[in-house]
Amino acid sequence: MRTMKAARFFGVKDLRIVDVPVPEVGPRDVLVRVARAGVCATDDAIYTGAFTGGGTVRFPMTPGHEWAGVVEEVGAEVTRFKVGDRVLGDTGVACGQCYQCLIGQYGNCAKGQAVGTVNAWDGAWAEYMLMPERHTFLVPEGLSFDHGAMVEPAATALYSVRRADVTIGDKVLVHGTGPIGILAAALAKLDGASLVMITGRKEHKLDLALKMGADVAINTTREDLAAVVREHVGAEGVDRVIEASGAVELFEQSIPLTRVDGVLSLVAFFEKPMERFDLDSIVLRNVSVRGVGGSLHMYGPVLATMAAGRIDPTQLITGRYPFADVQKAMDDHRTDPGRIKIMLEM
Repeated sequence: MRTMKAARFFGVKDLRIVDVPVPEVGPRDVLVRVARAGVCATDDAIYTGAFTGGGTVRFPMTPGHEWAGVVEEVGAEVTRFKVGDRVLGDTGVACGQCYQCLIGQYGNCAKGQAVGTVNAWDGAWAEYMLMPERHTFLVPEGLSFDHGAMVEPAATALYSVRRADVTIGDKVLVHGTGPIGILAAALAKLDGASLVMITGRKEHKLDLALKMGADVAINTTREDLAAVVREHVGAEGVDRVIEASGAVELFEQSIPLTRVDGVLSLVAFFEKPMERFDLDSIVLRNVSVRGVGGSLHMYGPVLATMAAGRIDPTQLITGRYPFADVQKAMDDHRTDPGRIKIMLEM
């Protein structure tokens, strides 16, 4: 039996690199030698116990849902990939046979497993990653492994923009200067927004968001959110809000800042219950609140946009660590104020 190294969570704050069997390749599977794997805030929240997924986070498990690598082996029935191809994988593995899967809504599969998070399909913090062919994508020529590993946060950001129904001329408010917030601001601008404002607490992150496409940066540690928003859009409010910070107070403040018939798109995990929720304001003004679970159908558009040079998420990579230093990568992810995206180099 072949074995490989994998970094696994055995419980809260219990991360170990251990030897595990190399996954067996089924007839329609692709085995990939991992080259890059990102560290995500969700990984950190699972590690610290802040996020349990309502009991769907189960240990032991291998995290890692942002990744890219090289095909090592393909199953006998695989037709789209060959050994040596550079690929990346979806954030979930669906059954492929239920009604939701057959109509293309595989993100709603009742038997689905999220890669490296809830009800986990073991993720990419390992030497090898197994994925069904249907959940695997080629890295286009001209793009690096770094680009491939950044597709997942970009795809999730794009899904938050699409769920918000951003269109030409819209005025958009984005909360959060993590990878998803900054990328959502950039993609909202590409989708035709006439004005994109982004909130955050760190100037260097806000500066990067401006560089990547946002029009207005609001530092919530020293600026009044409502006053700045009203200054730019007037009393009517913004058309769309994308909440990528996970800050309950920012969501609450956004409700009166959203125009009649506007949309609030929630892509962050809040990790705690909300005590106040202005339902009457939402009902009386026809405001829609939409959850953003995953990145359904967004990998193709993101890869095409990146290949065309319209967006470069690798600008968000602020730290690189060898796989052996995964524990330090996790610690620094939590404590480094300058961190945006940390990448494990396998």
